[in-house]
Amino acid sequence: MIHHVQLASPPGSEERSRRFFVDRIGLTEVAKPAALAGRGGCWFTGPGVAVHIGTEAGFRPARKAHPAIKVPDLDRLHAELTDVAATTAIDDTELPGHRRFYTCDPHGNRLEFLAELPHRWTLGEGCIVRRATVADVAAIVSLLRDDVLGSSREADDPDLYAEAFLEIDADPRQFLAVVEDPSGSVIGTCQLTFTTTLSRQAATRMSIEAVRVANAVRGSGVGKRLITWALDQGVQRGATLAQLTTDRTREDAHRFYRSLGFNDTHHGMKLALPPS
Repeated sequence: MIHHVQLASPPGSEERSRRFFVDRIGLTEVAKPAALAGRGGCWFTGPGVAVHIGTEAGFRPARKAHPAIKVPDLDRLHAELTDVAATTAIDDTELPGHRRFYTCDPHGNRLEFLAELPHRWTLGEGCIVRRATVADVAAIVSLLRDDVLGSSREADDPDLYAEAFLEIDADPRQFLAVVEDPSGSVIGTCQLTFTTTLSRQAATRMSIEAVRVANAVRGSGVGKRLITWALDQGVQRGATLAQLTTDRTREDAHRFYRSLGFNDTHHGMKLALPPS
């Protein structure tokens, strides 16, 4: 697993690096360790990526070798960088399953930004399930709020959820799914998390969380088809156990999951932790 990517820059160019990677790309600057701070340069981090900019006497930009950085909103970033002469058009033909474009940082180093093309699975009756995008966050939070328990525990801070989405989307062991009806409205969601353990002969477990179906379509079979799809995803990714927790007061949910083959074999326990 790669810890970070390293790019070079001319001595004394830190402010130019900051204006580009923080103000334009949206990364966050992190302090360099004391033992390295005197060497110049600056470090940046974002969901799933760490970029270290070092300074180099006799600097020459990297024109061929480059980092490829996955971003949640490729179109927004492309629009932000159209004034950079090196920015190419977005291409969705060369790299299978992805859209991407190239540009350069202020020092002339080549950069590539990319996003996965959305894969869609059919759920029947005109519905599809796909990986959520940043544009779906508001609809997902609305579904989470749309019941007795959710209405009291969700916040009214869009930035809070947007930041969490970026972390989820950058994690290859997370899959935040949404269900679209034939009109394109989001009517369901669930989050899958894959955890490899040493127990159960080094089993991979799939946890299913935050399952919600819009009130208007409950009882129509959408939830059953969504969980059936989720279980198939678990099999395809090598999971040997699917697990979930459901609130003790959700008696309808208990019956629903039992009808799909789940058994209440364990006692789930939770403990709220204080803010750090």
